[in-house]
Amino acid sequence: MIRENRFRNGRSIGMRGFLQAAALLLAWPFLAPAGRAAGPDPLAPLLTRTRAVVEEFVDDLGNLRYEENVLQQKLGENRKNSYKQETQFDTLMLMRFQNGELTVEESRIREMEPRKAEVRPLLLTSGFSTLAMVFHPFYESSFQFTRLDDDVIDGKTLARVRFEHVLGTPSPVLYQRLLTGRPVELEGTAWIDPDSGQIFRISADVGTSMQDLGLNQLRAELQYAPVTMSGSPQPLWLPANATIDLETPKQHWRNTHRFTKYRRYTVDVQIDVVSKQP
Repeated sequence: MIRENRFRNGRSIGMRGFLQAAALLLAWPFLAPAGRAAGPDPLAPLLTRTRAVVEEFVDDLGNLRYEENVLQQKLGENRKNSYKQETQFDTLMLMRFQNGELTVEESRIREMEPRKAEVRPLLLTSGFSTLAMVFHPFYESSFQFTRLDDDVIDGKTLARVRFEHVLGTPSPVLYQRLLTGRPVELEGTAWIDPDSGQIFRISADVGTSMQDLGLNQLRAELQYAPVTMSGSPQPLWLPANATIDLETPKQHWRNTHRFTKYRRYTVDVQIDVVSKQP
C-alpha cells in the first residue's frame, strides 16, 4: 500500500561538494520535433519494431516501482577506487505524453544511507534507466541511425545499431552543472533483437562535444533483462544495471546503478465519511 503523497517531486537529490553533474531525462514539457523527409531506409523495419517496443517500455516503466542501488565511486590513479559510498532508493518514474508533449519526473525515497559518509565531491546520476528513449518515436527526428555488423552475445545474434544526436534537436539526456542544464550530444550503439526489436544492451557517450565545460568524457552503459511480473503473460524487459563514467582533466567518477524488485505501482486512497448526528 502506497499513499500518493509519499513520493516527492524531485528529479535529483542534492550533491556533495562543488560538483553538480547529472544525467536526467528532460523533466519539463516541450514540443516534439517535426519529422524530416527521407527515402526508403533498410533500417526502417527494425527501427519500427524497436520504437514500438520502447513505447511499450515507457508504458510499463511508468507503472512500476523498483529498488535502485547506487554505488558512487571516486577513482584515482590507474582507475583504482579512492572513495566510495552506497545508497539505496525506492524509485518511481513518472512519464506522461499529452498533446504532443513529454513530461518525465523521477521520484526517489532513500531507504539506505551511506555508512560513515564523508563530505566529498561525488557524481549524482539519475534517469539512466530510460536511456532507450533515444529510440522512442518522440525523438525519431533527433537521431541518425546506422546499421553496423551483427554481434553474438550469449549465443544470440543481435543487430547493432549506431545512433548519433542531431545538433539543435531535443536530447533525452541533460548535463547539469551549477544548476544549469544543457542537452547532451549523445552517440552510441544499441544491441537489438532483429526479430522482436527488443533492446538487450545500449551504450552511449558524448565524446569531446562538452570540453568547453571541462568534461573530457561521459559514458553510460545500460543492460536489460527479462522480469516476470504477476498479471503479465510475458516477461517485461527492464533495466538491470547501468554504469556511468564521467572524466574531467583531473577527476574520474563512476556510478553503478542496480535495478531490482520491480513491482506495480498503486495508489491507496482512504476516504473517511463522517455522518452528521441528528
